[in-house]
Amino acid sequence: MKRVVEDSYCIEQETYTIEIYYRYYSDTGSWEQPPEEDLEIKKVEYNGIDITDMYFDLMMTDSIEEELIEQARNN
Repeated sequence: MKRVVEDSYCIEQETYTIEIYYRYYSDTGSWEQPPEEDLEIKKVEYNGIDITDMYFDLMMTDSIEEELIEQARNN
């Protein structure tokens, strides 16, 4: 079964908010096709300011990506 989720993930702290907009694709596969999934970061905002380029240059970490994938799987 193919599935596409477009959503946002919010990290709220006392002094800042980071919002990550993403697109998640998954396909459970079949007997002939293995399962697959893909996560695409569309936009990242820090307190409402677009920091997408900086995110990709400096801050992209596996832990954030894993949290996004987990949220998308549960939606």
